[in-house]
Amino acid sequence: MKVVVGITGSVAALRTPELVRELVRQGYDVECVMSESAHNIIHPYVLEWASGKKVIVRLTGLVEHVRLLGVGGEATVLLICPSTSNTIGKIASGVDDTPVTTMAATALGSHRKVIIVPAMHQSMYENPFVKENIDKLKRAGVVFVPPRIGEGKAKIADEGDIIAAVKKATQR
Repeated sequence: MKVVVGITGSVAALRTPELVRELVRQGYDVECVMSESAHNIIHPYVLEWASGKKVIVRLTGLVEHVRLLGVGGEATVLLICPSTSNTIGKIASGVDDTPVTTMAATALGSHRKVIIVPAMHQSMYENPFVKENIDKLKRAGVVFVPPRIGEGKAKIADEGDIIAAVKKATQR
């Protein structure tokens, strides 16, 4: 079963290679896609090592988003982990100006399962507009794995909780 993992520009991106590696160990076929902001935090080569596949860092004429998440696409689920408040807002507003948000727009338009794992400062997570965007996406069927709150941060969820959400979405 194919899972697309979208990585955005949160420092929590440092935890994503471990998550990707564990998904692969559990038998998932994982492809990673990164926003440009994520490149400032983690190099695509690390995710290439973790997934065993070339990382999508920009969309090309091969229309990777359609191949993976379009109608009849190869992937079952899009997991955006970590997701910034910026990415949540863009997806909720229908903006697709990064490889990750374009994947999300395509997945939602194709009725694919989308899971979002927020990670940001707590004050950003508590922003009423961010909460409104999360609620809007939940109403559209997007699943959120809630962050762990501590030290003034909305920290990335535990790996076990994220994997459980993927298993549920893929019914494994």
